[in-house]
Amino acid sequence: GNASDLAMMAAIIQCEAGGESYEGKLAVGSVVMNRVSSSHFPNTVAGGIYQAGQFTPVSSGRFASVLASGADASCTQAASEVLGGRITINCLYFRSTKHYSGSVSGTVIGGNIFY
Repeated sequence: GNASDLAMMAAIIQCEAGGESYEGKLAVGSVVMNRVSSSHFPNTVAGGIYQAGQFTPVSSGRFASVLASGADASCTQAASEVLGGRITINCLYFRSTKHYSGSVSGTVIGGNIFY
């Protein structure tokens, strides 16, 4: 069967912000939810996460692995809060600051920049 929105959200948060602060985890989840609300992206959590080319851990297989084993408690809690309406940032994109060229202005939270 299909994984729940909570399980998928927790897994993508762990993949993208597992080593980040709780604020960083909420921000990644917020980006996913902002996309669900946006007319420019698929209107489901699953659609947004699996949209081709959007989240590197999905194409690398890491997302499937985390989804299968279950995300940790902190990522699951962040996912639950975001799905419950706790949106902490109004951005539609983020990337690792390691791959950041300086061409984007945005909000840096830990190792990610949100824009």
